[in-house]
Amino acid sequence: MKNYKYLLFDLDDTILDFGAAENRALEFVLESQRVDSSPGLHDRYKAINQAHWEMLERNELTKDRALTKRHEVFFGELGQSVDGALINEMYMKQIAEHGHRMFDGALDVLRILSEAFPLYIITNGVKATQEKRLANAGIKPYFQDVFISEDTGFQKPMKEFFEHVAARIDGFTPEDALIIGDSLTSDILGGINSGIDTCWYNPNTKENPFEFRADFEIRKLNDLFHILDR
Repeated sequence: MKNYKYLLFDLDDTILDFGAAENRALEFVLESQRVDSSPGLHDRYKAINQAHWEMLERNELTKDRALTKRHEVFFGELGQSVDGALINEMYMKQIAEHGHRMFDGALDVLRILSEAFPLYIITNGVKATQEKRLANAGIKPYFQDVFISEDTGFQKPMKEFFEHVAARIDGFTPEDALIIGDSLTSDILGGINSGIDTCWYNPNTKENPFEFRADFEIRKLNDLFHILDR
């Protein structure tokens, strides 16, 4: 079994329950536009949001444009013309305020692993939002550093993002690191592009529609203990 030295954790839907925060934020903006909420609307928004993040990952949109356009497209389908920047400001404020809920057992996993490994966060999220969520969750002391795409100038899965991370971790070599994340197109593909082993956190047993595969796949974060064997 490989003896990893550095663990790189995604944040959203890996440690913090972004889905719960997203639902609350969407309820808020729907109410602000006098639109009745429904499960179907939530599902549609999530699909539009995911598509825009994937366009960002492929460098087809800037981050600012992706964040505003997702709301414009969503409300456009409802027959409403909205100020995407204003809606996004309201939405992100709700995410920042209420997005610190962790998955069950995540805190214990971080506490235990931080005693044996240097841990790092790698995230494509908005800097101000992510920093507030980390502070509210109280987990930042478990991490040696936090790498946010806005600071690096690149986003996952771009190789340059991981080169930025590698240059700022003392003694880092790709073969000694493991990426843990829920996104195939961001975390897993990013690791493959950069020569770093990957662990796909897949609690809902999703199918992988892509040809590439992670080195490991887990359903619960504490399954990492079996992989790391320390």
